[in-house]
Amino acid sequence: MDTIVLIHGAWGGGWVWRDVARRLRKDGFEVYTPTLSGVGARHHIPAEVVDLGTHIEDVAALMRYERLKDVLLVGHSYGGMVVTGAADREIERIGAMVYLDAFLPEPGQSLWDVVGPQGAENQRLAAEAHDGGRTLPYHLAEIADPERPYTPQPLATFNRPWTSTRTTQTWPHRHFVRCLQNPRPVFHRIAARLETTPGWSVEAVDAAHDVPQTHPELIAAILATQARRPAQ
Repeated sequence: MDTIVLIHGAWGGGWVWRDVARRLRKDGFEVYTPTLSGVGARHHIPAEVVDLGTHIEDVAALMRYERLKDVLLVGHSYGGMVVTGAADREIERIGAMVYLDAFLPEPGQSLWDVVGPQGAENQRLAAEAHDGGRTLPYHLAEIADPERPYTPQPLATFNRPWTSTRTTQTWPHRHFVRCLQNPRPVFHRIAARLETTPGWSVEAVDAAHDVPQTHPELIAAILATQARRPAQ
């Protein structure tokens, strides 16, 4: 696979992949780092018209209109919700997938279903206090860091479910990268379940959740390895 599509997590944008993408391009890969609707450089799109389905179509349409094939599709954190839906829509374009400390929904699940009722309620209350429930602010927004220009996330990207478009679920090989320094147990539970799931491989890295920014060389190397793995 010579083409890699990198999908950022919540509150971010294509900018989170800057250093990873630079290394992959130097290694000869064609790399796309789209920013999802309503956040980052596209935060001008009203939150009222953005939900998980919007983000899924952002990525599916990119692959369609760019006529991409044999893609390594990568999702970080919330991006796992997005790449799952995008691959479902454009499965013939996907060669393999990487979930980088990412959420993994079943058909009909929202992110709130994956994180559980307490996490969902915490996000709902934070969004309600922020702007009446339209968007959820980044949890470290009080830290001014121009290198990490996080923007509020449209809440409907969290509480709307992914609906599969296919009657039969068949997937290419999928690889999960678990970040050992991430304190949130949901990601460790996903990784543990996938250890014995056919069609998956799992590896652990000694890093925190924001690993695309903190360890770009490591992540670029992992993605290059997955892109070059023999087809199965």
